[in-house]
Amino acid sequence: MKIFALLLASIGFVVAAEQPVPGVEAVISERVRKLPPPAASTIPRSISMAVTASDPGAQQHVLAGVADLHGGWDFQAYRRFCAALALDPDCLMAHWGVVMALISPEPDLLDERTAALRRMVDLVGKDAGTELERSYAYAVAVFFDQGPSAAADAFRKVSERFPNDPQLKLLAAAFGRTGYGDDGKATPDQEKAEALIDELLIRDPDHPLYLHAYLTIRAEAPDLRGDLDRARRLCELAPSYAPFLHLLGHYELRTGRPGRAVEAFARSGEIYAKWMKETGLGHEDCPGWVKSECYRAAALAAKGDYRNALAVAKSVAAIPLPADRTSSEGGQLLLWEGRTLSARLLMRRSLPGDTALALAALPKPEDQKVFGKSTHAIWLYQGLAMVLEARKALEEGRPEDARKISEALSLHGEQMLKTREAAAAGGERSAWMRAFAALEVMAAELRGSMAMAGPKSGMGSAFNWYRAALDRQAPASMLMPPSVLLPMHARLAEYHLAKGDPKAAVDILIQAQASYTNDIEVLTRLKTALAMAGHEAQSQEVAEEIERVKTE
Repeated sequence: MKIFALLLASIGFVVAAEQPVPGVEAVISERVRKLPPPAASTIPRSISMAVTASDPGAQQHVLAGVADLHGGWDFQAYRRFCAALALDPDCLMAHWGVVMALISPEPDLLDERTAALRRMVDLVGKDAGTELERSYAYAVAVFFDQGPSAAADAFRKVSERFPNDPQLKLLAAAFGRTGYGDDGKATPDQEKAEALIDELLIRDPDHPLYLHAYLTIRAEAPDLRGDLDRARRLCELAPSYAPFLHLLGHYELRTGRPGRAVEAFARSGEIYAKWMKETGLGHEDCPGWVKSECYRAAALAAKGDYRNALAVAKSVAAIPLPADRTSSEGGQLLLWEGRTLSARLLMRRSLPGDTALALAALPKPEDQKVFGKSTHAIWLYQGLAMVLEARKALEEGRPEDARKISEALSLHGEQMLKTREAAAAGGERSAWMRAFAALEVMAAELRGSMAMAGPKSGMGSAFNWYRAALDRQAPASMLMPPSVLLPMHARLAEYHLAKGDPKAAVDILIQAQASYTNDIEVLTRLKTALAMAGHEAQSQEVAEEIERVKTE
């Protein structure tokens, strides 16, 4: 129907007639072009749908790509859609799949996405595919012009015309979810998104893609205990699919089972590593591996196994990164997360000598010269170094030096803020924002520690600083561990204990259990606070729980 071409033209995706539509080769990255054909998917079921293609093999690649798309492995989905295009350059759904897989592309895949968009629009204008397939193209085009809410509405309206297509509901939910408010309650749009997928699960409770969709949009909910069985079931259905295992690890850790989380993340990392070996691609093209290993280290720390956590962190930090791949998702994770993980683990543990070890673990300036101005990660490294130098000054009884460094850290934050737009332009928006938020938490924590180390008359201000750090600290998001690995509830508890108020310490640590269930640092302080409050029996129960968590 020509109406779809007209609608697409109205939102600016049809180029002038003198600009030729790019060939299909412009859609397929050189990295993908040189790879062998993708192996069969380990997801047992994809979405059932008719795909218009001149080659049956192209149809199968599209369906497998759809499975990876909804399974959370965007690069693998992109690879499969490109395989479909190699067999049928005019397959509309293969172009749609490329656009979806690259909806938030790293900078060096932006041209491929643009080419896929232009070719998709051209195909719609030629009435390629079915009315349903053209509707898919229109709805994703709406996203680029009007944003996720409008795209969700577009997919929802198409779903009303084609009620037997479950993928439309999945996409309406994915684009329409808006998360949870500060009170922990789902927003109205989030409730609608969850209801859409729950409706599919009622009809087909063991469909892996429905389960993954539901668990993904629920991953940042305050309480995940009711969803853990579904996460486990998902991995029973597809035990060899890395993104599903990573998701399970997130759910295990968030519900107080760090030992099981470690196992899930380890298995996920093993599968990603096997994929890299088979494809010949590096960690820069496998962000899932970096995420799983970083999260595994965090889970090990949550159960008190710092020796193995630091060993994992050290191995991630040692992975070389080609200087021209800093903008890749895997490259960014290595630079911003992997290179700082050891230091952040040591900052969490905070034993005597850990501050010096953390300083030594930070990337050396001379090692970063190879990256030039291609990354803004140096701002995080410098900020962490300032925090650690101030900590060291406090430990050595030099409060005035700590104060001066704290002031310099504030100036550093002001200067870093000026780089936000440049970081976004370079594709580092998410990494920059995560790092900036972490440094804000650490700066407030530092000021609280300075107040605690100062005269008793000024100790009261420590509460306000630690409270500010807690208010700024966000729980795990984007299926990543928190950037600041120590729950700031622990610092508030230390303040209350120092003030001789163990009851207040118990209260704040019980609060921490909601977001950081069975975190060893929370439990250890809770055991102490309960004993100081005279609750010996409860303190002993926590001691037993600590042993269970450590040995799980």
